[in-house]
Amino acid sequence: MCIEKIISYSHDNIKLLEAYKIAIDETSIVSKTDLRGIITYVNKQFCKISEYSPKELIGSTHNIIRHPDTPKETFRDMWRVIKSKKIWRGVIKNRTKSGKTYIVNATIMPILDTDNNIIEYIAIRHDITELMETKEKLAKQKIDGLTKLPNKNAFLEDISKVKKPILFYLNIDDFMRLNNLYGNRIGDRVLIHMAKLLKETLKDMKCLIYRVYNDEFLIVFESNQINIYNYKKYILDIIDNIEKSTIDCDLPECISFTLSGGVSHYLHDNNYENLSLYANIARDIAKNKNKKFLMYNHNMQNHQDYDKNIEWIKTIKRAIKNDKFIPYFQPILNNKNNKITKYESLIRIIDDSGKAVSPFFFLEISKKAKLYSKITKLMIDKTLKVFKDRPEYECSINLSTDDIMNSDTRKNIYNILKNYPHPQNIIFEITETEEIIDFKLVNSFIKKVKKYGVKISIDDFGTGYSNFKYIIDLSVDYIKIDGSLIKNIETNKKSKLIVEAIIAFSKKLGIKTIVEFVSTKEIYNKIISIGADYSQGYYIGKPKPYLP
Repeated sequence: MCIEKIISYSHDNIKLLEAYKIAIDETSIVSKTDLRGIITYVNKQFCKISEYSPKELIGSTHNIIRHPDTPKETFRDMWRVIKSKKIWRGVIKNRTKSGKTYIVNATIMPILDTDNNIIEYIAIRHDITELMETKEKLAKQKIDGLTKLPNKNAFLEDISKVKKPILFYLNIDDFMRLNNLYGNRIGDRVLIHMAKLLKETLKDMKCLIYRVYNDEFLIVFESNQINIYNYKKYILDIIDNIEKSTIDCDLPECISFTLSGGVSHYLHDNNYENLSLYANIARDIAKNKNKKFLMYNHNMQNHQDYDKNIEWIKTIKRAIKNDKFIPYFQPILNNKNNKITKYESLIRIIDDSGKAVSPFFFLEISKKAKLYSKITKLMIDKTLKVFKDRPEYECSINLSTDDIMNSDTRKNIYNILKNYPHPQNIIFEITETEEIIDFKLVNSFIKKVKKYGVKISIDDFGTGYSNFKYIIDLSVDYIKIDGSLIKNIETNKKSKLIVEAIIAFSKKLGIKTIVEFVSTKEIYNKIISIGADYSQGYYIGKPKPYLP
């Protein structure tokens, strides 16, 4: 080869190498160090992401950008690999000059001379901060914040990958009562303890444990771990082991609890997502029959009811699509001046025959079918549209705790209140019989809407677990006394005493009382005599689809 060709060939190689260098410099974070790890070169991308100048970086070690979260073992492993003349690859968390975190995918390689000796190290990195943050957010959406167990989202993703799953659905018996007796803080400790016990009990088993909702836990086994024909003793051992445990919660005595469960497996349905529903059905029946657990069978499910539910779901979807949900308004009488000053908005479906259908038939099904939030939005929008031009009346709108927990529903309410002309006329009724799972969130919601002048009422007070602490902590304006106490108030002394106690308690706190189910003049006179502030019921007026 002549000297001209050699020079030309070398020149072309140099140009090619320069092109490679430009490409790497533009797309990667590059640095070089000597054998001691002292930085000898950094490119623009390195300076840009680290916020350091070349002058600050060259002559320093990479400790200048080291994040304290990155374990020392990572760097020990890296040095061990590259000193053995091999390439090291890994993910490293770094810190900028201003203290911000960034994450890189790094490739570090030794550069060797002609005698195969290391002369320097070069590191090529790519910024993956956004990717890792996205992964972390997605991971958090699949982890229960309290127990740190995978949640329902994780279960729905995982179950399709499990071969021949066997599901064990587990509940803490009467957890709602326990939670209300001792408070949310103790209730949370019980759930954390439950999760810990499950992990300890099942640590030698290849299984997946989930907290799917409140006190509901799911354990997923593969069929090669336990057999569907001899599973009983194993599951009883799990329950017995947990029930023997007690929790020291800084109370006069330790807390213990009992469990009930249901089992379903791959032979019950090809769609494995349905197995949690089947196991839940088995658990409910086991609880009712005072059994520790039962295996699901298809006779447990009332197929007639199932068909009815499917029809109702179709009806609800059709009603949403065809605008068949309408509010009915029931008057509320001010007992002091004998005037109608408020109306409660009550949801109805208008069926094909023009008949108004009570929510008794469709509301719970709408929750299970994930249609409830759409109905709530429709009702709020339609109700406020009616009362927008009737400022002489207050309007009362029912909100369940499910509504408040739903971020889209909350945002919709906040947006409406910003532009509504008289938000001080709005009352949100929160159903007292429902457990408030996230008290802080509910309290935050109440504080936000109260800034607009909105009032808060606790509905159905006196049923279930009446928690007077909620009334104080939530800063409510009204207590609506449940109709079950009012229906027999003339003949039942206990009902009368309870109602009197609620009214007396409310007056001391400056909270107004509304009495439901005032169906006769006699009941009306009775509740007037014991000091109720407002009356509602058929004696006062029936719900109608319009205002007078």
